[in-house]
Amino acid sequence: MSHPALPPLPAGHSPRAAAFWLGFHLRRNLKKRAFWLWALAVIIVFAVVMGTAGLRGGGLGNLFILRITPLLSLFFATGVLREEIEDQTLTYGFSRPVGRAWLYGARVVAALVPVALLGLVPAFIAGTAAGPTAPPRYLAASALIILAYGGVFALLGLLVRWPTWLGLAFLVAWEQPVALVPGFFGRLTLLTHARAVAGLPAGESPWSGLLTVPPAWASALVLAAVAALTFWLGGWLISRREYQLAK
Repeated sequence: MSHPALPPLPAGHSPRAAAFWLGFHLRRNLKKRAFWLWALAVIIVFAVVMGTAGLRGGGLGNLFILRITPLLSLFFATGVLREEIEDQTLTYGFSRPVGRAWLYGARVVAALVPVALLGLVPAFIAGTAAGPTAPPRYLAASALIILAYGGVFALLGLLVRWPTWLGLAFLVAWEQPVALVPGFFGRLTLLTHARAVAGLPAGESPWSGLLTVPPAWASALVLAAVAALTFWLGGWLISRREYQLAK
């Protein structure tokens, strides 16, 4: 199987090697057809909802921050290492005297930068339509949800064979419905905390008036903690696994 030519990887210095790996994979990700197709889809959805559905402010924020951005994170993060295995480039980095956790973290960040490019701009536009204090909150919520979901889905890609399908089931069967459940269970979802950080309305469900929103600062800490924990677990796991190229 053919794979792209790889320049020399810096050895012996993990942060420098991680920066190299991040730049290399980021360039690859931004050149992929999938990124540009997603960009076109986001633009079309944005134009349609602004022109026909009439969503503004909070409704637009709910759509992009709580619906589209998690899907983008799912699509880009679950294939973090599977692509390397298929391209037979995985052991190129892992065979060097560089910390695997650094390389894993760089690879995940490189996968999430395209998500940030596609998610932060609509979040900012939605925030400007919602009020003068909304843009920084919308941007913070979008960034934190990208990191948290990205860490979760990248870790899922290490643990199961079909991470995309399992991740989609997680979003559809747990995150979306449980986030609308009043009380403790609603706080067990990342969407609830993203909504609290952004200050978004709960929606138009019959029990939306019963939903209690956590403090924004507490929800920001929860999302940051989930991101840090899943990144660390992924790095720890990959440091202890053996990967071999197919012959």
